[in-house]
Amino acid sequence: MRGLLIYDKAGAERNEWFINRLIKCAKAQECDLELVIHPEETDGALKKSVDFVIVRTICPHLGVKAAHLNVSAFNNYLTSYVANDKWKSYVLSEKLGIAVMDTYKVSSAEEAMAALPFPFVLKAVDGHGGSGVFLVNNAEECKQTMSLLINKEVIAQKLCDEPGVDMRVYVMGDRILAAVKRTSNTDFRSNFSLGGSAELSKPTHDMIEAINKLKGSLSFDFVGVDFIRNNGRWVLNEIEDVVGTRMLYSLTDIDAADEYVRYIIERIKSKV
Repeated sequence: MRGLLIYDKAGAERNEWFINRLIKCAKAQECDLELVIHPEETDGALKKSVDFVIVRTICPHLGVKAAHLNVSAFNNYLTSYVANDKWKSYVLSEKLGIAVMDTYKVSSAEEAMAALPFPFVLKAVDGHGGSGVFLVNNAEECKQTMSLLINKEVIAQKLCDEPGVDMRVYVMGDRILAAVKRTSNTDFRSNFSLGGSAELSKPTHDMIEAINKLKGSLSFDFVGVDFIRNNGRWVLNEIEDVVGTRMLYSLTDIDAADEYVRYIIERIKSKV
């Protein structure tokens, strides 16, 4: 069995340990997994005979290319398309009856200020890992932030009443691997990569219900589903397609690379 592991250059440099672990775990399962740097090497690599691709860069059209070649992509195109666009994620969530914060797509500071009272959050729809997310407290900050996001699609979102706290639930297929509560005392964003603290927790019934609805719609393989606190309940914040694994390795004995490789091989064999 052969597979491609697709990263962009910066992601490959940042995740060298995880890449090597994935390749080693694949080899132990008699699977040849080749690292491919996107976009320089992607087209040539996809012309080879492979059984699957693991897409670890934010690029939904790679899933489309794989599908046209009858090659399974992990995660699939639909998951990548929705999860990497915050607006599409909110639209889908509302359609599925999943609680989210009040969110509006805006093209100007004036639209944002007409939609929500201060303070509120401005987000680039393609932000990742806490990037492209800004808290604005007044008109001047709103205008300055929109000028920074001038070439981006932007959403304005009501600020939750417990900023700096969230829960990431790691999901692989139909299994919940772990749930991690992240907290920051210095930032309204609680991302681990931005210095937030993390501890293991348990997903609530509402979280599990939301995850099941998303899974039924997107058929994702390995994602992080993030929830924030508002009015005493957890509400969906976003879906991480290219989900990081540092918290899993730091807080649990779960080998995410080995779990993912085994999961993929089982999925491929089940289709034969």
